[in-house]
Formats: sequence, C-alpha cells, structure tokens
Amino acid sequence: MSVSQALGGKSRCGRAIGPSLDKIVKNAAWRKHSHLVSSCKSVLDKLDSISEASLDPASPVAGLSPADAEFVLQPLLLALDAAYVKVAEPALECVFKLFSRGLFRGEIERPDGEANSGASSIVYRIVESVCKSGGLGDEGIELIVLRVLLSAVRCPCVLIRGDCLVNVVRTCYNVYLGGLSGTNQICAKSVLGQIMIIIFSRMEEDSMDVPASIISVNELLEFTDKNLNEGNSIYFCQNFINEVMDASEGVADKKLFSSWGQLQNGNASPLKADNKGESDVGETEDVAESGGCSKIREDGFHLFKNLCKLSMKFSSPEHPDDQILLRGKTLSLELLKVIMDKAGPVWRLNERQAFHSSSIILVLLMEVFITALKLHD
Repeated sequence: MSVSQALGGKSRCGRAIGPSLDKIVKNAAWRKHSHLVSSCKSVLDKLDSISEASLDPASPVAGLSPADAEFVLQPLLLALDAAYVKVAEPALECVFKLFSRGLFRGEIERPDGEANSGASSIVYRIVESVCKSGGLGDEGIELIVLRVLLSAVRCPCVLIRGDCLVNVVRTCYNVYLGGLSGTNQICAKSVLGQIMIIIFSRMEEDSMDVPASIISVNELLEFTDKNLNEGNSIYFCQNFINEVMDASEGVADKKLFSSWGQLQNGNASPLKADNKGESDVGETEDVAESGGCSKIREDGFHLFKNLCKLSMKFSSPEHPDDQILLRGKTLSLELLKVIMDKAGPVWRLNERQAFHSSSIILVLLMEVFITALKLHD
C-alpha cells in the first residue's frame, strides 16, 4: 500500500479526507497558512487512531462521533475560507467525495443563534464556504463548485433546506450569469436543471430514496444559450452531469435512512434548525403556510415560489435594458418549465397550495415567452 493510500487511517471518512489534507499541506503557503497546516497535521494524526464507530444519529459524518466529526472537518472549512485556489481545490474535491460517497448525512440548513457552532452546523458552514468559492475567479474552481453542489443535492443521505438550498441555487445562477467561459455557463445551467429534477422528483414521492432522470443538456439549450457553445461544450457538460450523478448512485445506506427517516415525515431531526434569513434568489418565507407538508415538500414549494418571483422581476428605469436581469428571468422560466414537464399528482391535486390552475397558466406564458425568444434569435 502506498503512502497516499494509507493516509487517513482505516475509517471510510479518513480514507476520503486523508489524501486531500496531505495535498492541502503541500500546496499551502506555510507562513500565510500556518494555522491551516497545523490543523491538517493534527487531523491526520487523529485519523490514524480513529476506527469506524457505530452509527450516531447526532453526527453529521458516518462512522464518526459528533466531536470527532467537527474536529476532522475543521481544516476543510479553513482551506475553503482561505480563498486561495491551491488549497481550495483539494478541499473542494474532498467535500465532493464526502457527499458522493454518502458520508455526510442529516439535515443541512442555517442553524439558529444558539447552534451556530459545533457538529450540527459545520457541514452547513462548509456548504456556505463552497458557495463562496465560486467567486474566486478561477475557471477550474467554478466547475468543481458546481460538481460539489450537484453532488450535495443528489446525495440521498442529506436534506439541504431553507436558506442553504437557496444559496446553492443562487451560486449556480451566479456562475451562469457571470461564468468565466461559455462552457462553465452551460454547465451551471445544466446543474440547475438537474437540481430541479432531483428536488421535484423527491417532492412528488415525498421521499429521498427516489431515482432521478438525467437532464438532456441539448434539450435544455433548445431555445436559448446555444451561442455559449464552445465547440464541444454540450458534450462536455452532458458528461459532467452524468459523472456526478453516477458518482452518487448506490450510496444510500439503509441504516442511515432508519436513523434519520424522521426527515421524511416532518418531525425533528439531529440537525434541525429554524428557517431564517434572506436570499438574492428569493426571500425565505414562513413555511407555516405549507402546514402539514413534509420538509421535502416544504422546500420544493418554497423553491418553486422563489423561481416564480425571480422570473417576474422588472428592470429599473435607470437600466431598462439590463441583459443580466433578462438572462436571469429567462433562466427562471426555463427551470420552471423543467419542473412543470415533470409535474405529477402533487401539482394537480394539492388544493392547499392552489398551484394547479396557476401552474397551467404559467406554463402557457412560458411557452409563449420562450417561443418568442426563439423567433427573435
């Protein structure tokens, strides 16, 4: 066994994290990142002595106690917050492994004021830092951030909720609207479309353990954004989506589902927190209006309404021809169409949400609007 394979000890989490921490140490600027290097080395030493623990419902990492989970994940958070590409890249790749292998679990949302530290919030803080990394101005980092976020939403062992889910969607929007290449922008749009399919497939079944179809990038670009294609961009982005979805297949551990199955019926969970805060994509509302809905459906309805609001934003008198706003509105309509194309009984029969008639009208308006765009092009 090579040295890199031995890094991290015997636990599944250690095998995923160890090699990445070693890369972070090697890539860090030692004087500038001395605290980060010290944290990585301490965790590597700790991982050598950790063996796979029995399932602990209070831990956000499979096989680790809550205290060990917080300690082990700390250098990843430090690396992401360092805003330095050479240490952010291995940290992002590590977070991708943790999501795609089903090692993160539980609910991920903004913690309340009394729970903004500790094992219950560190995964939330990592996801928030991943989102911030999308603004580092590096083309490769943009793609890794998109990969991590899609893997996080796809992971059947975690439920991303409230502000955290809105921030994930907003980050993909930002890459789409201001990405460093046409390929990255197409990838961001494709990731958003795939996220919608995942969330609303789960919403229809009210279950996390639901297979999701894979979006067709070519069909998603049927009406708009073909000008972003840089030769083989569509082929590249389709493979990008396929690889992330395949990497996340088969990770669902039934023991994990039995330990936090309460997520699916709306009861409290080990990572439960209140839903607070605001977002550029849409404001977080009082979810009490969805009274009786499970958390999966609460967040689906909430995201749907946020997309509707964004699609109806108007330009200001000072900037009547705001092209970024127009692209954002168009993207929102296209994502709503992706949702409605997959619509099932929940949309047709849920009288409480009263989405049936309004959704039909919305689809008709979207089709007229997108057809007009097609003719204009």
